[in-house]
Amino acid sequence: MRNPKAGWTRIFQYLIGLLVWCVLIGVIALGFYLGYYTLPLTGENTAVETVVTIPTGMSTTEIGLMLHAHELVRSSDAFALMSRVLGVDGALMAGNYNLSPSMNLLEIIRRLREGEVVTYRVTIPEGANIREIAAILSSRGLVDEERFIELASDSRLVFGDDFPFEKPIESLEGYLYPDTYLFTDSTEEMLIKRMVDQFIKTVLPVVGSTDSEYTIHEIVTIASIVEKEIIYHDERALVAAVYHNRLKQGMRLQADPTIQYILDRPVSRLLYSHLQIESPYNTYRNDGLPPGPIGNPGVLSIEAALNPAQVDYLFFVARGDGRHHFSKTFSEHVAARRRLQ
Repeated sequence: MRNPKAGWTRIFQYLIGLLVWCVLIGVIALGFYLGYYTLPLTGENTAVETVVTIPTGMSTTEIGLMLHAHELVRSSDAFALMSRVLGVDGALMAGNYNLSPSMNLLEIIRRLREGEVVTYRVTIPEGANIREIAAILSSRGLVDEERFIELASDSRLVFGDDFPFEKPIESLEGYLYPDTYLFTDSTEEMLIKRMVDQFIKTVLPVVGSTDSEYTIHEIVTIASIVEKEIIYHDERALVAAVYHNRLKQGMRLQADPTIQYILDRPVSRLLYSHLQIESPYNTYRNDGLPPGPIGNPGVLSIEAALNPAQVDYLFFVARGDGRHHFSKTFSEHVAARRRLQ
């Protein structure tokens, strides 16, 4: 007589074996599926990279669809599935990414997970003013030019009441430190803070370690004029000395760069009419320093403003080769101008 339990046992074992084979076949099929769909679309390492913007709040499924539309992945479904398998679903970061069809799916997911966004190498030259910096950043697609100017012209719009030191005007002119930066896709506020932080890091230790009769703001203002006047480094301290000596004697600075700052755009030659413009920055019409810097000086010009050369010069005139002739008296200055101009 047959044992019915033995029959059921064989059936159960058969079903278990069948299930194992189904799972094994499924795993193999999934492996082939993911293996194929994780491959790059092209094997060419020279494939052109595409900048893809992943907006904040976009789901993994939506990201997959976008990447597939840009012909960067073989399947949007495979992208979403692999993200879930790797446990990064919902953890992919927004931003601008350089991606290429020669990248495999895992590399693309890794970049998005680690936030390996596009970086922009931007050089802000010494002496550049807010308008010029805005134009440079705008040309790289990093800022809205007008918005940058508006924010940088009133420090309260970015820093509120928390600006790190006191200054008599709201503009951040002079405090956007000129340097070579690696920027990521950021807001105008973040870029402004980055440049001010660099000023604090680079300049404040220099200013704080030196005794001066002038405030930080006044030193930066003098340095900004020096920066606009010179081409050769060895003249920084001499030009700074001229302005220090004029201030001590109560003479007007009569600095041409302050007139250029007032104008909508620089001119190759200043006219008498330019010198008559009514502006607190016109150092031909007003005594003392202008209200604030006329550009963003580098640390070398700030050091020169702190430590001017020990000379009696009160005048200088361009020689035509990028250098200047310095004079102690007005008559010497007039003679030099006639000779050189």
